[in-house]
Amino acid sequence: MTRRGFSLIEMLVVIVMIGLLTAILVPRFRMSPRSKVRAAADEMVRDLELVRSRALSTRTWTRMRFDTGAGTYTGYLDDNRDSTFALTTAEIDSLHGFGVRTLDPAVAYGRGTAPDVPALPGPGVITFANPWVDFDARGLTTPFGTKGVIYLVSRNDPSAVAAVTVSGGGGIRTWTYNGTSWQ
Repeated sequence: MTRRGFSLIEMLVVIVMIGLLTAILVPRFRMSPRSKVRAAADEMVRDLELVRSRALSTRTWTRMRFDTGAGTYTGYLDDNRDSTFALTTAEIDSLHGFGVRTLDPAVAYGRGTAPDVPALPGPGVITFANPWVDFDARGLTTPFGTKGVIYLVSRNDPSAVAAVTVSGGGGIRTWTYNGTSWQ
């Protein structure tokens, strides 16, 4: 008569192997504070490029407004083409699904321990004259030549900082601070 089953040793070997694999793989799935800040900055760059491209494709003005207190940003399209923004739901809806974006809970608007981004000095978390950036029908910042920086920081690590820059011609770029310099 033969018995089928697993011995205690076989069970322990399998449990140890599962534990080792878990110990090796789990840290790879956790994102560092720098990675989270960089991902939030990259998402903001994509959204700014989307807002700018909508200005080009619709041949009308668009705006991205930043709310540092709420940790959000919102896109608007000048739906009545009068070159002014009333910040209405209709203007938000005109961007077709963009709406209000919320930063990752581990990320906030802030500069942390980072100095100014090179060639774009200015005080504050957002260095534009206002807490928004406008793009005209040609995809250029308005007023012409407006440029600025939006700083993002980790809530858990003030040295984990990223910046999104917008140039006067509408160029958009992500910068990361490595603790000593911007890259």
